[in-house]
Amino acid sequence: MSAYGWLDRALLAPLGPERGHALALLGMSLGIAPHAPRVADPFTWNGVTFPNRAGVAAGFDKNALALRGFAAIGAGFAEIGTILTRPWAGQSLRPRMARLEAERAIWNRLGFPSDGVARVAKRIARGPRDAFALGCNIAPHPLTVKSAVEPRFAERVCAELAELIAQLHAHARFFVINLSSPNTSGLRGVLHGEGFAHEIVAPTRARLHALAKQAGRAQPPLLLVKLPPEDAQRAPWRTETLRALVGPLAHPDLCDGFVAVNTSIGLALAKSRFAQPDAPGGVSGAPLFPLALGAMRALSALAHPQQLRIGVGGVMAPEQALALVDAGAHLVELYSGMVYRGPSLVRECAAAIAARTRG
Repeated sequence: MSAYGWLDRALLAPLGPERGHALALLGMSLGIAPHAPRVADPFTWNGVTFPNRAGVAAGFDKNALALRGFAAIGAGFAEIGTILTRPWAGQSLRPRMARLEAERAIWNRLGFPSDGVARVAKRIARGPRDAFALGCNIAPHPLTVKSAVEPRFAERVCAELAELIAQLHAHARFFVINLSSPNTSGLRGVLHGEGFAHEIVAPTRARLHALAKQAGRAQPPLLLVKLPPEDAQRAPWRTETLRALVGPLAHPDLCDGFVAVNTSIGLALAKSRFAQPDAPGGVSGAPLFPLALGAMRALSALAHPQQLRIGVGGVMAPEQALALVDAGAHLVELYSGMVYRGPSLVRECAAAIAARTRG
């Protein structure tokens, strides 16, 4: 058993998934992480450089607590969040997380717990921002999403996203709009809404570019959209079904790319005894990988060649990171694999991708 495996079994797992993860983040915030030389495999997209192609997915560190740790483990980039305009406790139902050990999976219905952008921005400003490419995963507040049927809802969403990027753009290399989480009621409905591309994404990108121009930045941060792993009927994506969602966004002047995929409602209902029809949560980890791989293949056929594609979902070994790259991903993110295999998996994946792309 590896040193991480022993630590996980002896200390983290017995605490339960939420408390164990909080302790892991505390350790990383103090720099208590296995230091590893960063794989040098720089990748540049539209003027934004990633030191290597393996990073940490959103959700692992929602509040910018572990930036020192991400630098120590050699991550090429890290996506922080989801970040909200104001603090939010998240889902009140308990439990909110569970390990599915036999499946090497994690179920969660956390529901966007956030310290709020003001506190997160201060932590980012104090952190080792230049050690890796920092991304910020952003979303409208759950209380705002509840008003989705009211007039001028899209304007309120844009106003919140504009507030988030205003406080974060000085430090972020890329932003990810997250309307694909399964843990905020009504959120995916906004993603599938008729005006999502032109009423929400386009104004947000325009605001981001205006802020960059005001700040004298030659290159604005990238703006990406995070996709769910399944359609509205919870069936895995096929090229034909994904086209309705990606097609309106498939232009580099509208958004800079995509992150695929988020956690799965269908897997949660199938595999977690805690899932409820009105609060199913989502599953990540090994069972999600086939959905992530299929989504990446479909996305690669639909996205514009000038749009960045980040693959995420169930990467538990370097071979799976390579499979996502072969399917069309430019970069790969990890979360559940780090929980089950340890943070060294980030460097292992970076090294494997570097060897493949150089070869």
